[in-house]
Amino acid sequence: MKDIYRYGEDINSHDLLKILAITTMIADHVGRFYFPGVVWWRIVGRMAAPQFFFLIGYSGSYRFKRDILIYGIALFAVDFLTDRSVSLAGQIMPVNILISFVIIKAVLNEFDPARIPTEFLVLAFATLMVLSLPTYLLIEYGTFGLCYAIGARLLRQRHGFPRRWMTMTVAAHFVFEFIFTLVLNPTMSMEAFPFAAGLLVILFATNLLIFVKYDFRVFKVRPKHLRTVSAYVSRYSLQIYFFHLSIFMILNSF
Repeated sequence: MKDIYRYGEDINSHDLLKILAITTMIADHVGRFYFPGVVWWRIVGRMAAPQFFFLIGYSGSYRFKRDILIYGIALFAVDFLTDRSVSLAGQIMPVNILISFVIIKAVLNEFDPARIPTEFLVLAFATLMVLSLPTYLLIEYGTFGLCYAIGARLLRQRHGFPRRWMTMTVAAHFVFEFIFTLVLNPTMSMEAFPFAAGLLVILFATNLLIFVKYDFRVFKVRPKHLRTVSAYVSRYSLQIYFFHLSIFMILNSF
């Protein structure tokens, strides 16, 4: 239990953002596995991944963590064994988001985007956007994940381009999700479409506001049980992600 407080006993803004990300992530997975015809679950879930990618970039620590890779490989195995896709490619691709975390950490460990002049960042952003669709088919969220992490790094280092980078990233991702979550969704009714689109706008706008205004802070949480639960959910988010998704996959395969 002491390991819960390995980053301190107080709850910080990283913890709060991870709790929000985990909550919306679970909602997304509940919709994916148990209510595939109810789009609202998936819309709420669109908040989660960008928040995780943002925290990777903002943390400033990009060391290789073996446990993320191990859980990523294990989740890949569970997905492969429980997936009912007819094609081998459908069973393998896209690779899960944990592998994406490993790749993003490796990229940011090799170069610091905050040292790149603005004109080259514009070129880098354009390149990542061109690659967004093909990479989305290979790994969850494709180059969008790296874009969020780079934006967070720029914000942390107070680069001159972070808010524009993050705004463009959120806007591009919104268009992508608008098309694939709503427009091309065969279960989406015309009556529900305006409300679903409005909710998607609100959630992406909320994420953008959180990102551009983000600042690391520490909060005094007085009730010990609330502090303990909050710390557990945040600091064991990797395990929560792996085990709940693995259980969902296994149960769904029967």
